[in-house]
Amino acid sequence: MVRCFVTGGTGFVGSHIVRLLTEKKHEVKVLVRESSNLDLIDGLSFEKAIGDVTNIDSLEKGITDDTEWLFHNAAIMADWGGKEHFFKVNVEGTRNILEVMRKKDIPSLIYTSSTAVYGFPNLSKPMNEETPWKPMNNYQKSKAEAETLVRQYISDYGIKATIVRAPSVFGKGDMFTGPQLIEFIKKGRMVTFGGGMNPQSYSHGEDFAQLLVLCAEKFDIASGNAYNVASFDCIYKEFLEALADELGAEKKFWNLSYSMSIAIGSFLGRLYKAFNRKNAPLLTAFRVKLFGSKYLIDVSKAEQELGFKPKWDMQSTVKDIVEWGGTVKAR
Repeated sequence: MVRCFVTGGTGFVGSHIVRLLTEKKHEVKVLVRESSNLDLIDGLSFEKAIGDVTNIDSLEKGITDDTEWLFHNAAIMADWGGKEHFFKVNVEGTRNILEVMRKKDIPSLIYTSSTAVYGFPNLSKPMNEETPWKPMNNYQKSKAEAETLVRQYISDYGIKATIVRAPSVFGKGDMFTGPQLIEFIKKGRMVTFGGGMNPQSYSHGEDFAQLLVLCAEKFDIASGNAYNVASFDCIYKEFLEALADELGAEKKFWNLSYSMSIAIGSFLGRLYKAFNRKNAPLLTAFRVKLFGSKYLIDVSKAEQELGFKPKWDMQSTVKDIVEWGGTVKAR
């Protein structure tokens, strides 16, 4: 039994981490805010630590000296928002975690990152862990800055850490992308860009969590390394068609020119920023690139070094998206 501490454990990917750890009979403590909804981890065996990653005092109280595996998963993920919105949690929150690790000499950090650090290079070949970073918006930049911070603490203070990056993540617990796709398909408002024939890699939340836990279990190999994770590759339009079939909905997708959509999204983004609009426009350049670019992820490093094998494919993930998405309202 290993003593584990999980930030972001009440959320989508974090809940899968907590579930896997408790199934393996580890001792799990989860950082929760007073306002946290615990539904996704209800019924699991864990201890609560009241606090927030932006409050270092609460972390010093919650993270005990005997913690062995620290999973830092808490983050703000969105495609719209100002720099401060993301950096306070994603960067400064990570700095607080690293400071507590340094002071308490916690032996291992497993950091939840994102392939967002690569930006949208639109490459024909899969992106590996050495693909240059070109983050686009404030969310992507905050994840890149947080990763850089982890590397800095490894170099400067000898912190032991491993990093896992995932593309778009789907499945039970997802309150955003999956439920939004379901809503758009049901209403006949789903859009493809440039025909929707672009290949993409996606991850199921459980596979993402599986690799994070695997990194902890094989930390002697994983320490100091970054790993990509993905469950399957598919053509974007075929993914939408599979969702429509599972929903029993019409396969009616509006198609927009990729280049024109980028131009419109960029214009609307500048307009909304000029008027300090808090809500995102319906179309942003980020959303166009997220779903309209070639976005393939190479996971061979995790497969070869750690023995990672995804459990989920496109069809099983689609079924899970629809089963879960029918019970929640997209945020």
